Amino acid sequence: MSKLLIVEDSIIVQAGFKEILDGMNNFNYDLVSSYEEAKNLLKKCRYEYAVVQRVLPDAPNGEVIALCNKHYLAPLVSIKTIDEDFFDDFEGAQIVAYVKKSKKNNEKNIVKKLLQLQRNKQISILIVSDSNIFSSYLKQNLNLHSFKVFSASNSKSAYEKLSLHPAISLLIIDSNGPYVNTEEIVTYARAHQSNDDLKILVLADETNSFQTNLLLNAGADDYLTKDFSRDEFYVRVYQNINKLC
Repeated sequence: MSKLLIVEDSIIVQAGFKEILDGMNNFNYDLVSSYEEAKNLLKKCRYEYAVVQRVLPDAPNGEVIALCNKHYLAPLVSIKTIDEDFFDDFEGAQIVAYVKKSKKNNEKNIVKKLLQLQRNKQISILIVSDSNIFSSYLKQNLNLHSFKVFSASNSKSAYEKLSLHPAISLLIIDSNGPYVNTEEIVTYARAHQSNDDLKILVLADETNSFQTNLLLNAGADDYLTKDFSRDEFYVRVYQNINKLC
């Protein structure tokens, strides 16, 4: 079972989590209501997942997020409102997702996200980019969601990784590097795996309708310009993975 930390000061929400999690065998969880309790547990235990309330009585400014990050743990963050100030304040923080609190199905929705993270450990993704910085950025964000991630810095390496790891479910190609021939990689991938088994997402610096049509006709499934936000990137990743048979 995966080790889970929940930091939530509402007795009602705590009871909701207990009712759901006690009826499952997926998580070995600890449930606390304060920053200080979480701090003490994190000193003694290593957790795979965390769900934290942004505002706590003894940590009203989201300090619990930094606490989790200090222990190499990226949490799901439960908040009442999502606004621009929040994103500005925690732009550099390692956060899996923000979950807006609701009166209906709040705990169920959070547990559903946790189960998705568990399933993601069985999903392989290949990033093809000749930029180590950009590739590392994508890999870091995908690792936050527990995906198994491979990387290739050129076309030849991409062919080798696709051949060695036939279970790869999503191919993400940075199409603007000089050592990556996007059309050839898409064509190669499609010759070996069908649209039912592999999705292909192409990333580009700008929209080019001719290039987009060329790659989609060659077998790519989706196209995203590189001014995307992290949340938009996740949406596209999940949209493509959820279409797999």
